[in-house]
Formats: sequence, C-alpha cells, structure tokens
Amino acid sequence: MPFANLTMRATSSGLEDETLIATALSWLVGDSSIVEMERTKSWHGSPVHMISARLGNRGAIKRALRNMGPNLLKTMSMQISQRMDEHNAIHFRLDLPSLVSAQVVLAEPGAATVVKVRLKLRTFPGQVPDDVAVAALEELSERA
Repeated sequence: MPFANLTMRATSSGLEDETLIATALSWLVGDSSIVEMERTKSWHGSPVHMISARLGNRGAIKRALRNMGPNLLKTMSMQISQRMDEHNAIHFRLDLPSLVSAQVVLAEPGAATVVKVRLKLRTFPGQVPDDVAVAALEELSERA
C-alpha cells in the first residue's frame, strides 16, 4: 500500500464526553493504545480535549481504512482530485456523532463536530499521485 501515515483528530468541548469520542476512534483504528487525549483550555477558559490517533504502520492503516467501509472508500476515490493537496495528502472529515454511533459517514461541508482525517500518500518519481491513490483506494474498497 502506498500510504505513509494516517492521522485523525477530534475536539471535545466541556459538554461532550471525551472518553466516548476516544472509544469511537479506538474502534475505528482497531487499537486503543494509539489514541491520545490531551486536556487544554479554550480561548475563553473552558476545558477542551484534543483526541488524536496517528498510524504509521501499513497494516494498521489498511485496517483503519477498511473499517471505514467500501462506500466511503469509493467516494474518496471519485473525489480524489478535490481532496488531495500539493504534498500528496488526502484530507477528509468524518461525522463525529455518526462515528460515536459506530457508523462511518463523511461529514457535510460546514459540520461543526467532525473528525479531521489526513492520509499521507507515498509516491515515487514518475508516478502520478492521483492515479496511485485511486488504485489503492479501489483495491481497499474491494477487500472491505
């Protein structure tokens, strides 16, 4: 697989249950030891938790992407030109309330509670990053 790393980040305000969000991320990545939670304060002083997971192992990345489901992976492969940046990273957001309910759904534009996902692609000279990403995502969607 041509993926270098996968990073997921979510924010939990004082009104949300941060352990529930961390559990949902643990379910998605398949390993609770990867999920980190940092407590900080917002601009106005209220407590905020930053919940993140970073995967660098290709097997763990494949497992997390397969957990997202074939429909999401097919959608990502169709929208690759809109979601890939100049550093060969694919960006998308997952709907946090759906994820807590064990459903993986792309967030609507402008949604307030999301999980930000960044999937870094590893390419070599002569390869077209968009083509490499589409091929990898389609292969994973067939196996998911």
